[in-house]
Amino acid sequence: MKRYLALDMGAESGRLMSVTIDVQISTQEIHRFLTPVKTDSRNRRCWDFPKIIEEVIIALSKASESGPYEALAVDTWGLDFGLVDKNGEIIELPVSHRDHRTDGMLAKADQLVGKKRLHFESGCQLLEVNSIYQLLAIAQQTPDEFEHAKHLLFMPDLILYALTGVIGTEYTIASTSGLYDVVNDRWAENLAKDLGIPLNIFTKVEDPGSIRGELKKEIQAKTGIGPIKCIATASHDTASAVFATPLLSPGSAYISSGTWSLLGVELSTPVINEITMNERLTNEGGYDRSIRLLRNIMGLWLIQEVRRDLKESGIELSYAQLVEQAKRVADPFATLIFVDASLFIHAGGMIERIQRFAKNTNQKIPTTPGEIAQTVFASLALQYAKTCDSLAILSTLPMPAIHIVGGGSQNEHLCQLTADISGRRVIAGPVEATALGNAMISAIALRMQPHLTDAISARVLIENSNLGLKKFLPNSQIDPNTLAQVRTRYEKLTKEDM
Repeated sequence: MKRYLALDMGAESGRLMSVTIDVQISTQEIHRFLTPVKTDSRNRRCWDFPKIIEEVIIALSKASESGPYEALAVDTWGLDFGLVDKNGEIIELPVSHRDHRTDGMLAKADQLVGKKRLHFESGCQLLEVNSIYQLLAIAQQTPDEFEHAKHLLFMPDLILYALTGVIGTEYTIASTSGLYDVVNDRWAENLAKDLGIPLNIFTKVEDPGSIRGELKKEIQAKTGIGPIKCIATASHDTASAVFATPLLSPGSAYISSGTWSLLGVELSTPVINEITMNERLTNEGGYDRSIRLLRNIMGLWLIQEVRRDLKESGIELSYAQLVEQAKRVADPFATLIFVDASLFIHAGGMIERIQRFAKNTNQKIPTTPGEIAQTVFASLALQYAKTCDSLAILSTLPMPAIHIVGGGSQNEHLCQLTADISGRRVIAGPVEATALGNAMISAIALRMQPHLTDAISARVLIENSNLGLKKFLPNSQIDPNTLAQVRTRYEKLTKEDM
């Protein structure tokens, strides 16, 4: 029996997990904290990085009370990064992709190089919050930051740098940037150059499972945890989650369901064409340099913001209560929204924006918490079904099932809606897929356990563990004509980004 530490950072919250690997695998939460946000000197929405590291030190101090552990690995959301100067100091705070600095940057990049180059030279979807457009915003708005920058470090690499003092870039997180050429497995240098983004800030890209270094001595002393190895796991949280997804067969879809819903299929080579560009699909890296062909869908961010709006108006409801109220709505498809409309990207006033979308598209305006929540859940399920259909065609593989992992796998209402609308079996769980994948990759890297050597053996271990996987079958009692009409309505809503 071996134990590993998995630091899993989401855009809403972070936590340190203890993962025990034996003939079965299990997890235990050691410390959880809200991911802190702060406004910087340029009035940008940023991640409070010093506070994040303070919370990590608190977490490691707690972990030291129940050690020992074999390794610590870090995964985070994609897109965001920090810049480090020649003295090793972080320049400003890492800016959040929810900040408005990227507004108009996709259109600007289109003017400079064209949308085809943006997609075909990286394989990445045209998503305005991507790293490439954040970097273009720096080039256009605050070029002085580039003048002082020596290294660009994505969030998991930035955290590992704070913990070890070692500079590095891991493959799966680099591939989310929009500046990594997944076909040729290298930085898209010509694209960066033509957008005015300096090439010298990008470092060599390492495989998932690389040993980055050892915890700094001062952090060892402060936490009492000792000289623990730090691993660059599949450090994009979705890549770790997919690694721990017990896919029913090749071609089965996965949804890593959290603040974002990342819906995709696992492939050996990228797929880049007009369809992937127009369907906003992206080719991101996976373990062993595999490819995850997927779409970033707005996800549970929508319901998180709805809940926050309700709380600010004096109505405090848990996620479970919102789900129950949504289930009781008489007409579950009365109002639909295009979940990936740019209208819904930023924080604040989500309920008003949902209602505005409904009004602008001549639909019933949802007013009660249940109606608003059901609008979100039904629309998410419709986008999942639409995306699955596209992925099945592009992969040329059958798609017998959709695996939902992460926090959203606990929303049985959304799981059932997804099965009903897509006409596919849904398998929910494991909830802790990201932490499990994070730790299993550490174990493989350290060659600590002979029964765990690759993704296949990892998924067998997941299946053989008591992790509470649940199955949902399409409800044949739902009128097919009604579903067809609803899907047609949703398809029309996606034609115009409102």
